This record gives sequence, C-alpha cells and structure tokens, in this order.
Amino acid sequence: MTTGRRIAGTVLPVLFALASACAATPPRPDAPAVDARAVITPPSAQQARGENGLIASATPWATEVGATVLAEGGNAVDAAVATAFALAVTEPSMSGLGGRASLIIRTPDGHVHGIDGLNQVPRAYTANSGLPPGYERAAIPGMPAALGRALSEHGTWTLARVLAPAIRLAEGGFILREAEAGRWAGAASELVKYPAARGTYLRADGSPWRAGDRVSNPLLAQTMRTLAAEGVESFYRGSIAAAIDADMRKQGGFILRDDLASYEALTAIPARGTYRGYQIASNFRPAAGHAVIQALQSMEELAVPGPHEPARWAAVIGQAMHYALADRGRRSGTEEESAALLTSIAHARDRAANIVIPAANPAPPMPWTDTPIVPWTIPPGTLVSAAGDREATTHFSTADREGRLVAWTQSLGPAMGTGLVAPDLGFIYATRLGTAPGSRPASTIAPTIVMPPHGAPAFALGGAGDARIISAVIQVISRIVDHRMSLADAVAAPRVHPDEPKVFRIEEGPVATWTAADRARLEGWGFKLVSAPSGFFGRVHAVWLGTPAIGVAEPRWTGGTAGPTRIGR
Repeated sequence: MTTGRRIAGTVLPVLFALASACAATPPRPDAPAVDARAVITPPSAQQARGENGLIASATPWATEVGATVLAEGGNAVDAAVATAFALAVTEPSMSGLGGRASLIIRTPDGHVHGIDGLNQVPRAYTANSGLPPGYERAAIPGMPAALGRALSEHGTWTLARVLAPAIRLAEGGFILREAEAGRWAGAASELVKYPAARGTYLRADGSPWRAGDRVSNPLLAQTMRTLAAEGVESFYRGSIAAAIDADMRKQGGFILRDDLASYEALTAIPARGTYRGYQIASNFRPAAGHAVIQALQSMEELAVPGPHEPARWAAVIGQAMHYALADRGRRSGTEEESAALLTSIAHARDRAANIVIPAANPAPPMPWTDTPIVPWTIPPGTLVSAAGDREATTHFSTADREGRLVAWTQSLGPAMGTGLVAPDLGFIYATRLGTAPGSRPASTIAPTIVMPPHGAPAFALGGAGDARIISAVIQVISRIVDHRMSLADAVAAPRVHPDEPKVFRIEEGPVATWTAADRARLEGWGFKLVSAPSGFFGRVHAVWLGTPAIGVAEPRWTGGTAGPTRIGR
C-alpha cells in the first residue's frame, strides 16, 4: 500500500525547513504577560515543565501514558501514538479506531511532515438509502492507518509496545469523568438502539453510566490485541476488516472490504505561511490549517493593536478570522493550487483590505461590507450530548528532548460519532460528513507547528471544537507573537469567535471573561456581541520545545500535561 499523496505520478514531499534569519525577537513562552487583565492562568495541574519532553492531552490517563513512553525512552511520535490509543479508550465520545486523524510532525532536522488520515466516503454510498441512520452515515476509518504510518516512519517502538497501555486501560477500566459521562448520557437514546453500543456504553438496564463509575471495554481491548499481533493491516485487509465487512453486509451498510483495502494514510497537502518572521506549518484540506495561516497573514498587513488595547485587537482578529473561515472551502484549480492561493501573501492582502480597524476610542459605528459566513448547523440525526456538544474531536501535542514536535488531532465527527458500535470490535464508527463517494470531506481540524526565527524553540498546538478550533489556534498564536504572552496565558486568555464580520461570540466565564469596558468599546464600534461560556470555545493543548519544555492543557477542559519526570493521575 502506498502512503503518499500522488501528484502527476510522483509523491509530494511535505518538508519545511526552519528559517534562520528574521529581525523579530521571539518572546519567551514562560515570560509574564504584558497585560494580564481578564486572564486566568490554568491550574498547576494543567501546566508542566520537563527536561526530557512533554505531553498535553485531554485526559489524565492519556497524558500519563504518553509521559510514561517518554520516560521509558520513546520519542515524541511513540508517545503520540500511545496517547492516541489511550484517548480512544478514555475519551471515546471524541475519537477512536473508527474515526479520523490529521497530524503534523517536526523532526529534529527542522523539517515538517503532515499525514492525512481523515475519513473517506465509501464508494457505494448513495443518499437516501433507507438504511438505519448509523449505517448510512458511517465513514471509512482513517485513524488506524494514520497511527501506523506515523509510527513506522517516525517512531522507534513497535505497535504492540505502544498499544500495551491502552489495552490495559480498556481491560482494567478507568474512572468516568463528568464531561465524558454527560456525552454518553446525551447519546443514550440513540446508543440504546444498537445492541453493541448498548452493551458497551450503557449499563445492563440501558441507563447511562455515571461520573465516578469504573468502566471498561473488553471488546476494544481484544481489537487492540489483534492490532498488536497482526499489525494495522489487520484493520484494512485482515480479520478486523472481515468483521467490519460482515457487519456492513448484514445491515446493508456501505463500508466493505474493498473500501478498507484501498484506504491509505496520505501525505497531507501542505499549508505553509509566515507571520512576523515566524513560520507556520499545518495541513491543507481536508484539514483547515490554511485558514489559520490566512488570518494571521492578513493581520500582518495591518497595525495590530497591542496588549493594552484588547478590544481593538479583538475587533481586528475577529474580522480576520471571519474572512479566513468564509474562504476555507474556496477552490482555484487543483487542491495544491488552491492551497497556494489561500496561503499567499497576495490573498492575505486582499482580505486585509476588508478589515476595518476601529479608532482608539469609541466612535460612530464603522462602515461595514458584510460577507456573511455560511452558518454551521447541526445535521439531522446528529448525536448531541446533554451539555449540547455536537463536535467529537480531541487534540494533543508532544515534544521530546531530541527536538521532535507532534501536533495531532483526531475525531469522530459529532459527539459519539454515528453512535454505532462495531459488533465484537468495541469502537464507534465516525460520521461520514460528506456525500461524494471516495471523497474525504473537509474538516475544521488544524494541527499546527510554529517555528520562531533565529532558531528559537518551536511550539505545537491544535484544538477541538468545530470551527472554534481555527479561531482558538489563531488567537493563541497572535497573543504569543503580538502580545508576547507566555504560552499558559495565551491559552487561558479570553476569546472571541466570529459569526459574521461584526457579530462575535465573546467569552464570559467561568474560565476567562472580557471586561465590561472592552465589551462597551466593541459595542460602541458597532459590533454585536453574543455572550458564550468558556466551554463554547476551542480547546487547545500545546507544548513549547524549550529548555525546559513547557506544556499547557486547556483550562476550559479536563486534560493535563506531564513530562517523563512528572507523572500524576
């Protein structure tokens, strides 16, 4: 099976060398913020320093698994793959073997490699098939292929070794946390329809598991044992593929052995750009790293307000993010040509011309030229948790002492994916989220690596939360580069998210809150503000490759960060 994206008969390499010259001086990520108003620093459990590497992920068990791999001599990719499997056990509403992954790896030589393991629509798919909703929406899984490719090309451990901690978690169980329990409970009315889902994610009487319960998944443990013994090929051409095919044929589903056998983790189309001397590397469609780059490059064309003008900064970055979100599906020729256009300085300048910079003090409402963003709605049949979550995505970042960085995002689509669990396999199928047979539907995933000038340490980040992934990543990078904030303060600072050029969702507690004065300024300039709680915004996990390395887990979530010398539950 080939593992590269083929273009004109060749494999497109995704390499991006670290720049060596620029006038900008990078801030220290552990320096105090210039302006810490309305910033709540994450609790110490969600920050860590490590001499030999770090990991930041969405669950403490997955973080501990990754940190243990680093402690035992594995590199950042070994730790990332082990963490991905551990998240499939401990946060199955957000990702799993039936889902998708997009990742980017920076190697010690400064080159960057992207992998596209996103879901693919089965070739026999037809709309309005009359199949049960779960089976109609199920997509060809890409996560196992992405895991296998990353490990074989950049790791040092065997697949069996990186799987061992996740197998132990699946067999022995873990304590269900409140947020995860809420998503299982919110999907209970759908999960109960499928015997395998009911047996895995609900009690024997069909009632939801509760926070504090110890839950296990012996079927998933056995599937992982098969992967450990037979390799990732077993998922696409072996015994696991046969089990998937048999289930789909029994139910009239679309994912058949030929679909699985032809699936491959591709070399991601690169999304590359610069921001004030910093090089930004991410993945293009079906991921969305180009939107991060476009917004930042648009801002570089402007005099971005400093840290003492948070309202003006929000006004500028909010507009830049809107245009980047509106453009992320734009096409011009091939996908490679589209990537070149959307990450070009010329396109950034065109968009920057539409951004209105407000006066330093409130004035009559500014002139506007609206370009409304296409609203994102909840598709019919989507599983939604009790908390109202519809996205099912998780992100983690790892670093090692040799200079590797990994930004890795994996997903199921909406919360709990299709809600359909593969019988005897224990994992949930991701939602297709597309209609064209053989296509890989576009995603808001944006794993990103940022490389400062003069050989200064790089950092990796990404997020979860649908389109708020993109806006969260953009804001964290801008606050580090423009406002010289520490990594922790940049992640924790209050956020905005654009619905339209002048309509923003604005954070109002419990983690961070914009001041009343800043809100008044924005409203005085003609912006409409819609308050949203901290949990609405994207969830970022980031690591900074310094001496020591610094890791920050999203304070709006329940994750953690640890290094090989600091491992805690």
